[in-house]
Amino acid sequence: MSKKTAVAAGITLAAAIITAPFWTWTMKDSKTADVLIVNYTVPDTSFREHRGLTWLLNNLKITKGDGKRYKEEDYSGYAPAMEGTETVKKLPEDLSQYEYIYIVDTYGVFESDLEGDTLSDGSRSELVYGGMEEEDLLRIEDAMKRNGSTLIAEFNTFASPTKPEVKERFYNLLNLRWSGWTGRFFQELNSSEVPLWLKENYEKATGEAYSLKGSGLVFVNEGDEVIVLNDDELNGAPVMFSFTERGSEELNLGGSVQYSYWFDVVQAEDSSEILAEYTLNIDDKGEKKLAEAGLPLKFPAVIHHSSPFYSSYYFAGDFVDEPSIPRFYQAQGIMEWKKLSSSDKRGRTDGFFWKAYAPLMKAILSADRNEEAVSAPVHKNSEIFKDGSTSMIGKTGSDYIQIYKDGEWEDLLIKGVNMGIAKPGTFPGETAISKGEYARWFKQISEMNANSIRIYTIHPPEFYEALYEHNQDAEKPLYLFHGVWVNEEVLVEKANAFDTEVTNEFKDEIKRVVDLVHGEAALPKRPGHAGGTYAYDLSPYLLGWVIGVEWDPDAAESTNLSNPDKGSYQGKYIRTEEGAEPFEAWLAEMLDYTVGYESDTYQWQHPASFTNWVTTDLLTHPSEPSEKEDKVTINPNHISATENFKAGLFASYHIYPYYPDFLNYEKKYTEYVDHRGQKNNYAGYLNDMKSVHSMPLLVAEFGIPASRGMTHRNVYGLNQGYHSEQEQGSMVARLFEDITVEKMAGGMVFSWQDEWFKRTWNTMDYDNPERRPFWNNMQINEQHFGLLSFDPQTEDTLIKVDGDTEDWEARKEKPVFQNGKGLIQDIYLSSDESSLNIRLDMEQNQWLQNEYDFYILLDTIKGQGQSAIPGIEGTVGSGIDFAAQLKGEENSRLLIDSYYDTFYYDYGHVKKMIPSVNNADKKNNGIYHPIRLTLNKALTINNEEGKIDLPFDSYETGRLQMGNGNPSSKNYNSLTDFAVNKENGIIELKLQWMLLNFKDPSQREMMGDIWKDGIEASAKADGIRVAVVAAEKGSSLPIETLPENLEEDEWLFYTWDTWDEPLYHERLKVSFDIMKQAYAEITIK
Repeated sequence: MSKKTAVAAGITLAAAIITAPFWTWTMKDSKTADVLIVNYTVPDTSFREHRGLTWLLNNLKITKGDGKRYKEEDYSGYAPAMEGTETVKKLPEDLSQYEYIYIVDTYGVFESDLEGDTLSDGSRSELVYGGMEEEDLLRIEDAMKRNGSTLIAEFNTFASPTKPEVKERFYNLLNLRWSGWTGRFFQELNSSEVPLWLKENYEKATGEAYSLKGSGLVFVNEGDEVIVLNDDELNGAPVMFSFTERGSEELNLGGSVQYSYWFDVVQAEDSSEILAEYTLNIDDKGEKKLAEAGLPLKFPAVIHHSSPFYSSYYFAGDFVDEPSIPRFYQAQGIMEWKKLSSSDKRGRTDGFFWKAYAPLMKAILSADRNEEAVSAPVHKNSEIFKDGSTSMIGKTGSDYIQIYKDGEWEDLLIKGVNMGIAKPGTFPGETAISKGEYARWFKQISEMNANSIRIYTIHPPEFYEALYEHNQDAEKPLYLFHGVWVNEEVLVEKANAFDTEVTNEFKDEIKRVVDLVHGEAALPKRPGHAGGTYAYDLSPYLLGWVIGVEWDPDAAESTNLSNPDKGSYQGKYIRTEEGAEPFEAWLAEMLDYTVGYESDTYQWQHPASFTNWVTTDLLTHPSEPSEKEDKVTINPNHISATENFKAGLFASYHIYPYYPDFLNYEKKYTEYVDHRGQKNNYAGYLNDMKSVHSMPLLVAEFGIPASRGMTHRNVYGLNQGYHSEQEQGSMVARLFEDITVEKMAGGMVFSWQDEWFKRTWNTMDYDNPERRPFWNNMQINEQHFGLLSFDPQTEDTLIKVDGDTEDWEARKEKPVFQNGKGLIQDIYLSSDESSLNIRLDMEQNQWLQNEYDFYILLDTIKGQGQSAIPGIEGTVGSGIDFAAQLKGEENSRLLIDSYYDTFYYDYGHVKKMIPSVNNADKKNNGIYHPIRLTLNKALTINNEEGKIDLPFDSYETGRLQMGNGNPSSKNYNSLTDFAVNKENGIIELKLQWMLLNFKDPSQREMMGDIWKDGIEASAKADGIRVAVVAAEKGSSLPIETLPENLEEDEWLFYTWDTWDEPLYHERLKVSFDIMKQAYAEITIK
C-alpha cells in the first residue's frame, strides 16, 4: 500500500470513527409505537414540560404509526399563541391506535403565565385552561382497557385544578393514593423560583413575613399548609431517588441519584408495585416536623401497576421537565454521554434526567408490551360446564347451590358477606370506593374463609377489576351474587309493578348488570350511579342473580289487587305455578328477562333468585301486631324453571332474629329447641321456612350490629344493637351455625363494612341527614353491622379510652386546665369524628388514699340548662345541659336537662306515648332525665293464650360502661365509655356526639330549642363549656370544683375545627376473627 493510500485510509477510518454515532444511529432500525402525549401546561412554545419526551422518542428511533418522527407540537392540551390565536388541542377522536398514553401535566395555564414574555412570579391568577375533564379521562380509561394501552402519568396529575371525581379515577387507574402533599428542594429560598403563592401561604401559616434564605426543602398541602426545612435540618442531598429491588429486577436499573424538583407524596395500594422510592435525608428536628404532619421519610417515586387489561406507571415527580435538552438527537450514544457528563450536584436537575429518567423511559419503551392484556383472559379457579352451547359454573340442587368441580357437581355451603357501596365521607351514589380498597377487602374476606360476596347494585368498574384480579391469585375464588336494584320510590308511588315505567326501568337495569358482569358495558356517569368501562368478564365467578329489593308490602298487595287477570306467566325459561299472585307473575317475568337476555346474548346461565324478607314470607304469623308485616305473601314456590333453564332457581331471604315482632311472641318459634338443646326462636323460624320451600333457601342477609344504640330486642338477647364486637361475633357465628344445621343453602353476613351514611328509625329525627357520612355515630345501629370498622383518626391518634396517655401524647394534646393543688391535677379535652373525649389526671397520693365520684358538667347550648348539680349540693352560674356521673361500674350515667330531652319531647309531649312530666317545658326546672331511646310502642299481641298487651318499651342509652376501649388489648370492649387507671390515677371518658344532642359535629351543629322550634330545631355551637366536680364516694358534698369558681364565664372552654373530609382508618373487628373460625369449622351437616 502506498503512503498516499495509507493516509487516505487513515482519514477514512478517522472519519468513520468520528461520524460513527451518526451513521450507526442512521442504520439502526426504527420501532413503531404510537404515543399520545397529554400536556395541559404549555404556556409558551418552548414546550419545556414535554420536550424531553419527544427528544427521547426520536433518539430511540421510535416513530409514529405512519413512520413519521415525533414533533414537539404532537400533543393534546393547551396550545400557546400561534399566529395570534390561542387554542386547545383536544384528544383525538379515535384513541384505539395509541399503545402509550403519557399524561405529562394537567396543572394547566393561568393568566399570569401568558402575560407577555416575562416569567410568571408564581402568583395565583385566573385559570385559562387546566384540570383534566372527567369525560376525557373516561375516554382514556376506555381506550386503555379495550386496547391494552400503557398509561404513564406524572406530577402534577392530582392537585388543583383537577376535580375530586377525576382524582379518584386516577387513583383507581394507577392503584395509589395521594396524601395531598407536594414538595420541592430549593437551592435558594429567596429566589424567584419560589412561587409567590407559596410565600403567601407561609406568611399566613406563621404570621411572619417571608424572609427565608439559603437552601431548603419545602412541603405544601391542599389546605395551603407549608412546612419548611432549612439547610441546617438537611443532610447532604435532601431527596434521593433509588430503584427498589423490584425495580432493579423489572427494569434492569439500579443505583441512586439526587432529585431536586417538584414531587408529590403518594402511597401505593400495593407496596410490591413500587419500582423506585424517595428517601429524605434530614435531621431529627426536621424528622419531627414531618412526623407531626404525618409525612414519611421514604415514599414511592415510581409505581408500576399491572392489570389483565392495561398497565400503568406513575412518576411522583416532574421528571420530564428539563431545560437542558439538546436540539440534536440523530446520534447514537448521546444519552450515555449525557449520563456520564451531567451533574449530580445538589440543586441541579439535569443529572436526574439523564441518570434516572432517560434510562427509566428507555426501559419502559423497550419492554415488550403486555399483549395478553387484550387477549381472552384466563379464568383461574373456576371450572366451566358446557350444556351444548350454554356455559355454567353453578346450578341448584335440592338443598344447596352446586359448583362444577373435577368434572362433577358438588354442593357448596354459601359462606358469604354482603358489601355496600359507600365508605366514610361519601354517600352510596358517589361510588367512591377505590380499586385498592376493594382489592384489600377481597383479600381479607378470603382470609376470613368466606367463599362468596353479594352486592345489591352496580358498583364502579374498579370492583369488578379488583375481584377478577383477586381470583387470579387466590387459592380459592370468591364467588359473586349480583343484585339488580329496582327504583323502589317509583314502584311505591305507582303502586303497580306492571306500570310501564317501573317495568321498563327495571329491565334496563337488568340489561346493564348482565352486560357489565360479562365485561361488555360502557356506562355513562349518571348522578347517583356508577359508570365507566366494564371490560372484565366476571361470568365464571358469578354464582347467582338476586334481583330486586325488600319488597314494600303495600306495593305488592296493590299490584295484586290492580291486576287480577295477571296471575300467571309462561316464559321460555321461567313460569309461574298454579295459585301465583300477579306480583309473583311480574317477578317471574323479570327473572325470565334476566335469564333470557344472558342466555341469548352470552350463552351463559347462572342460578337466579329474587330478594325476599320475613315481612313478605309465605307463612302466616298470627302473633304479628303490625298488619303491614304480615299482609301479603311473595311465594318463591309459585315461580319455577322451565326445562330450558338448567341453572335453576333458589329462594333468597333476609332473616334477622329480632324483627318482625312475631319472632319474639310466636310460641312455635320461641319454644323451639335447637341442636344445642336450647330454646331458639331464630332456628325455629328457619326450620319452619325450610319445611315449606321446594328449592334451596339462601339466607342472603343475617347479622348483629356492634353498636352503642339499639332499636329492637330479641327474646333471647340477640338484640339489634348495644353489643360489643365480641358479642357481635359470637352471635353471628351462632346464627350461621343455626342456618347450617337447619339445612339452609348457606348465609351471607350483613355486612362487610360499617356504613356511616345509614339511619335508623329511633334516631333519624335527631341528626342531619345530609351530613351523616361525615361522622361516626355509634348510637345508630344500622351504621355498625360491619366486620370492618372505620375508626376515627389514625391508629396512633385515636383516643382509645384505656387509661393510657400514649394516644393523647401522639395527638400532642395540652391540658386545658392545670391545678397545682388538690385531687385533680390536669384536665384534657379532645374530640374526633365519633366523640368528645375528656381526661382527668389525679394527684397520686390523694388518689390512692380514698375513693371518689366525679361529675363532669357540660354546657353546650346557650340560653338554657340547669343550675343545680345532680347528686351534689350547691348550684352553678352556667346552664348545665348534661351531667356525666362517674360513680363506678354499676352507677355511672349521662343525664340530660329535662328541657333539652328529645326523647321526652318526642314521645311524651308530641306523640303522647309515655306519661307526661310537670314543668318539662320550663327552663332550669331542677329536673334531669336519663337519656333514653325508644324500642317499641305499646302493642297488642295475639298468641295461643289470647291477647296480650305490651307496654311502651325503651332503654337507658345514657348508662356509661366502664372498661377498656383499646382494640389491641385482650380486655377490649368496644362499648367502653370510660376507663379508670387506678395505678396511675387517670380517668378517660368518651361521650358520643349524639348523646350530647349533636346533629352534625363536623359542622358543630346541635339540637336547638326544641320546645320553641320543635324536633327540627337546630343551632350552631361555638364550642363546649366544661366543669368538673369531685366528691368522696357516696357523698353529696363536693371536695373540689374545677374551675374553682363555677360562674358562667369561668368554665373551661373547648372548641374544634369543622371538617368536610373525615379522618379515619380501617380496622378488622374482633367479630372478624370469630367469623373466620366459624367459616373454617362449620360445614354441611
